[in-house]
Amino acid sequence: MLGDDAFLAFVRYAPLLFVFAGVCVVLWLARQRLPSELQPDVLAALSETEALTPRVIRERPPLAYQNIDLKLLEIVLEHLCSAGQVVRWYENVGSERQVVYRRVGAPTA
Repeated sequence: MLGDDAFLAFVRYAPLLFVFAGVCVVLWLARQRLPSELQPDVLAALSETEALTPRVIRERPPLAYQNIDLKLLEIVLEHLCSAGQVVRWYENVGSERQVVYRRVGAPTA
């Protein structure tokens, strides 16, 4: 009988723990940026003349001052490639083959 009281005391506060956890998840998600929100910053970090790897792109301003996951950056770069704003190709660096990106220049009239 004594064990039941401890269990019931814990279960009584369980709904409050779920509410607190839900609020924490919503606050964390509110701080996350969507790929569409990152596109202008990624375009600003890219170069029209240099071929850059995703790691180098992440270290260039304005992305250098933000905490961006490399996988999210690659997703944004792929969206920009699909939109025709960025080109992608592969270069051999040493014995490795790395993907590099370059921003497409504005068309001249």
